[in-house]
Amino acid sequence: MTDNRDGSPESTFGALGSELRLDILQILESAARETASRLTFSDLYERLDIESTSQLSYHLGRLDGVFVQKFGDKYGLTQAGERVVRAVYAGTYTEHPSFDPTPIDGTCPHCEHTALRAAFEEPFLSVTCRECGETVAKYDLPPSQAVGRTPEEILQSCDRRVYHELGMALDGTCPTCGGIVDASSRQRTSPRTEEYVVTATCRRCFNQVYAPVELCVFYHPALVAAYWSDERDATNVRPWNVYSYTAEWVVTTVSDNPFEAHVETDVIDERFVVTIVDGAVTIDIE
Repeated sequence: MTDNRDGSPESTFGALGSELRLDILQILESAARETASRLTFSDLYERLDIESTSQLSYHLGRLDGVFVQKFGDKYGLTQAGERVVRAVYAGTYTEHPSFDPTPIDGTCPHCEHTALRAAFEEPFLSVTCRECGETVAKYDLPPSQAVGRTPEEILQSCDRRVYHELGMALDGTCPTCGGIVDASSRQRTSPRTEEYVVTATCRRCFNQVYAPVELCVFYHPALVAAYWSDERDATNVRPWNVYSYTAEWVVTTVSDNPFEAHVETDVIDERFVVTIVDGAVTIDIE
């Protein structure tokens, strides 16, 4: 169930087009974080550089119900208001990430050379092969993720985020908005056109997460446990290095619609069956 508030997106986002209103949101967030309290109208008026109480009433009216909510005689942030403040603090809309081009360990899945390089090519952090020129991986890089970390630590952080986002998407939940995700399949583009990719698309915000069939299976608990018993942590394997682990795997596509693929690994004896029925991904072991 959702509370479909009145008002167009233009009106809602237009309410944020004021420095004073953003100040109100940040003051309310600060009070909640530092003292676990909400603020009265008088509290807000005292903390703002504002000309009159009527001006404050006007600006609160623009925020009320969407970004700010009244609890008795006090004001606090809604979930949407808190997310706006978090985005301001994170520099999501005002800053650009920085990343020094860095040679990295790993093997190119396209040409098998070890000449990989990571560099920020707006809007993505891209891992490319200097030998064949192919792109090996792309990451979204929020400004805050690039602060206080070395290039290697940034890449590790991106890996962890991708790992968890893929897990959520395959489980049917959008990692961006929490909406319902539907899965589908498609053949990969050149040069690996004989292989299939699982694509998960959010019904609400249309965010997409996609991964080769092998990557979906690679993080299955049975495989993770098998690697762990061999003193290897599968969850720390770079996405582009999965192919060096799965080179001996046999993936057989049984059906396109509904999608069904059988994956035989060199790690454990069982065969993994990946299916997509009614938009839901299931991975079973035979």
